Amino acid sequence: MDFGKAFLVSCALVAICGLGLADVVINEVELSPPDNGTVWVELYNTGDAAVDLTGWTVKIVDTPWTGTIPLSGTIDTKGLLAVDGQSRWIATGNGSVFLYDGSGNVANKTPQLADDSHSDFTNSRVPDGKNTNTGADFAFIMGSKGRSNSGYSAVSSKPIALGRA
Repeated sequence: MDFGKAFLVSCALVAICGLGLADVVINEVELSPPDNGTVWVELYNTGDAAVDLTGWTVKIVDTPWTGTIPLSGTIDTKGLLAVDGQSRWIATGNGSVFLYDGSGNVANKTPQLADDSHSDFTNSRVPDGKNTNTGADFAFIMGSKGRSNSGYSAVSSKPIALGRA
């Protein structure tokens, strides 16, 4: 193999291995914002390199309703990125969220989440980026959109229905 081919093969291997290091997860989800606000999703990059999100999408499946948020830009190493849905979206507060990479593959997904509280509480990974692919990754805590979830204590593993006084 000549030097040029060897160089190209080496570059391809580095690129493929680098893709494996990128691990962006759905870190926090607001499916039932207060005052009929906008639903939003926060992403967290657990990897050791920034990730280009061009062509990636977030899809909220809140049957029978579905909303898609196109992504662009870059998420830094250990960085957070919060993205808003459209203000006209009306979610029931019970759904799953999927993160698709630029090739259309599922990069991450949440279990079925419930939040009908219309409060500032969200389904959040504690600590940030915790990913065992189980519902235990998420706790129902005070929302921290765009900030670390690690400073907050879990109120419950399920949403709390607040009564009126």
